[in-house]
Amino acid sequence: MNNKLIYLARRAEGISREEWPRAWKSHAVYASQFAVATSRIEWMRYCNRIDQPEVNGDPVDLQMLSTRHDGVANVNNGTSVPSLSPLPQDIRDKLEQDELRVFDTLVRNFAFACTETLIVDGLPGKAVIYIFLPRGPASSAEDFKAKLDGEHAALVRETTSGIDGLKRYSHNHPVNGPLPLYPFNAIAEAWFETPDQAAAALATGALEPILQDLATFSEMSAAEILLTAPCHAYPKDEALLKLQREAAN
Repeated sequence: MNNKLIYLARRAEGISREEWPRAWKSHAVYASQFAVATSRIEWMRYCNRIDQPEVNGDPVDLQMLSTRHDGVANVNNGTSVPSLSPLPQDIRDKLEQDELRVFDTLVRNFAFACTETLIVDGLPGKAVIYIFLPRGPASSAEDFKAKLDGEHAALVRETTSGIDGLKRYSHNHPVNGPLPLYPFNAIAEAWFETPDQAAAALATGALEPILQDLATFSEMSAAEILLTAPCHAYPKDEALLKLQREAAN
């Protein structure tokens, strides 16, 4: 089973959108000095919100996208325990002090330790669409997950087979359920080769069958959809591809 940590980040007061990617990356650099906090990570992408999506150089208006948050962290731990698991208290204290320098609140308030259901296998690309999903009021948690990973996943496989540039698609299920300030029951992620291809998938309606089906069992009026691009990657794309090839041999 693949374990992940995903969080929906908002920058601290005083950090501008332009400064945000550098400030965010600086937190990763700070955390990297603590081996116990990074040893479980197979790959990680900090995904910054794309403020003005474009297709072929032309701006597109994608009204379904949220601007309430600045980005999404995606930390893949493989079979290891997600990175949000307990750390020595002295290290946790230092990390949380630095978190308040970068974010509007502590990471534990907006981070989801998740198990992943992989729908389309592949490596991360240069853009990713995240859909943070609250379940619909008529659906139990068990029915919601069964629908998402069953009938809906089959629709995703059928729909994405013809979408240009789509590299990877998965559903992520929070281990401990929704968070008080972030009432989401699942997180879908769709990786693309380029930001243009990700924006085009939304602008042309290529993802519309998926969004329409989600609306039949999710509360889409309360969902968060973000179009993002990695601003920090560990390891880099080339190194991750090499590791995957070595593991396959």
